[in-house]
Amino acid sequence: MRRARPETLSDLITAYGITNGVANIIMQLALPAVGYGVHESRVVSGSPRRRPIKRSRTTSQYLAVAIFGDDADRDRMRTEVAGVHQAVISTPDSPTRYSGNSPELQKWVAACLFRYYLDQYTTLYGDLTVAELDSLTRSASTLATTLNVREAAWPHTWDEYERYWNDTLPRLTIDDPIRADFESLAGLEFITEAWGPLGKGFPLLGGRHYRFMTRANLPAEFRTMMKWDWTDRDRRRLDRIVVFYRAVDRAGAGSLVRLAYRSAVTDFRLRSRILPQALGRTKLSDAPIKDGGGLRWLARH
Repeated sequence: MRRARPETLSDLITAYGITNGVANIIMQLALPAVGYGVHESRVVSGSPRRRPIKRSRTTSQYLAVAIFGDDADRDRMRTEVAGVHQAVISTPDSPTRYSGNSPELQKWVAACLFRYYLDQYTTLYGDLTVAELDSLTRSASTLATTLNVREAAWPHTWDEYERYWNDTLPRLTIDDPIRADFESLAGLEFITEAWGPLGKGFPLLGGRHYRFMTRANLPAEFRTMMKWDWTDRDRRRLDRIVVFYRAVDRAGAGSLVRLAYRSAVTDFRLRSRILPQALGRTKLSDAPIKDGGGLRWLARH
């Protein structure tokens, strides 16, 4: 089954997207104010190192609402996310100043998320035309406006997007503490931190492969920041993997992923009706998560 040429953001969703999530997180958090905002966070309920399933559900619902939701869904999501991000704010001891609700920082996060969809599609199906990229850039504005970014602040052409991206790249850096967080995510060790002995199987069985896919899906400049190499042998291995995922996607897996997105919108709407906070109650720890705050009993023992 051949894929139609993409016209909107939803057309970029593929089965390959399950491989490049952490790579995209690295891109987002390479902006120091974003990286340290996450690294120093005390929001236990939003941390993959404490609540990986809830973190995954929240991210999935946000992306689903941004792409498939209506204006009411996006307004509710924006309010919910802003409430969580109120607790993400720098202290006098922070290496850089940040606020989780900063439109500037959220614009960068949204720009990276646009790359998440572009990269998974182009890896499987090749480059897009400038006209297609212009249309997709406009479609991707909801990734930003579902956060705290005004429509006018989002690039409206691919050329504007590229200029914004290239202007931001010199500001990116990955310090050692942030790099250690990324290594834990790429190798799935964070699940062991969250679940203790119950989580050990994830890095043992899938950590090596997922670290490879994270390394493979990073653009070269980010790979350099992570101090990761990339060889011709790695390239050949990735080529074989891409052939597999292209076949799986064309066989219908991509349609199933889009169905999962729509289901996430339905789940969010249901939670919005029956719960005061659709994303769940925000839980804060006394100490930053990096210092052991919010660690579950099972993981502590």
